Amino acid sequence: MDHPVTPGLAVALGSSFLGYYAHAGFLNGLAEVGLHPARISGASAGAIAGSLHAAGIRGEALKSTVLDSALRWSFFDWAAFLRLPGVCTAFWSTGLFSGKHAVKKFHSILNGADLSSLVSPVMDIAVTDADLHRTEILRSGPLAELIVASCAVPCLIGIQRVGGKRYLDGGVACEAPFEHWLDDPEIDTIVVHRIRHEENSGPAVSWETIATAIGASHHTVCNELHRHRTELARMKGKRLIEIDTITPTPGIFTQGRAPLCYERGYESGKAAW
Repeated sequence: MDHPVTPGLAVALGSSFLGYYAHAGFLNGLAEVGLHPARISGASAGAIAGSLHAAGIRGEALKSTVLDSALRWSFFDWAAFLRLPGVCTAFWSTGLFSGKHAVKKFHSILNGADLSSLVSPVMDIAVTDADLHRTEILRSGPLAELIVASCAVPCLIGIQRVGGKRYLDGGVACEAPFEHWLDDPEIDTIVVHRIRHEENSGPAVSWETIATAIGASHHTVCNELHRHRTELARMKGKRLIEIDTITPTPGIFTQGRAPLCYERGYESGKAAW
């Protein structure tokens, strides 16, 4: 059931590994206490959950959609084994997975909708323009393709070509996109939902890998840019509410922790105000 939006309320959903479980729970938790954002923005996992909600998939329907393992598996394809040598040597391929199956899956869920059709709430999707080397906040274009483009983690999912543009993961330099609202007079309260993972809940390895270095670098860049944007929000007089949900690291090949991640997000949403 649709509800009137809460005037002046905008929600930014941050990028996170399989974080769409917790983000979906968070949005349902907000709705449970009568909060219905007028604007939503998202990068990567945030683009998934936010777009599904903005497209009218809410409540139990949203929960069942994000907890369906077919959604997670849609990002995989067996040709990844053929791309692996090219990715490892940097001779060919920009990612292990093509993203084509995920685009097809989102088309089936969203009936081929355009991003511009999401108006209650309005949905903004963050992507990284691979040619201009900057974050772009998009409000129109083929929704399924743009969701996957926002999820195109470098080296994992290949650069996505949408409407003549080449896009990468929106979370590369904009983990939680809200800066574009700072000069919007219709927005007075911005809720930023970020997901953090419990220590020692990831893969059980005791040694450091290249993923450790890349992850540390990415989080450092994101945290520094987020701190800068937070200061800008205060200078602009916006009410900024930052909420972190702590979840276990979701499994890549199993769905066992997904319901708990959803519930943690749901409780955060209910306690947000």
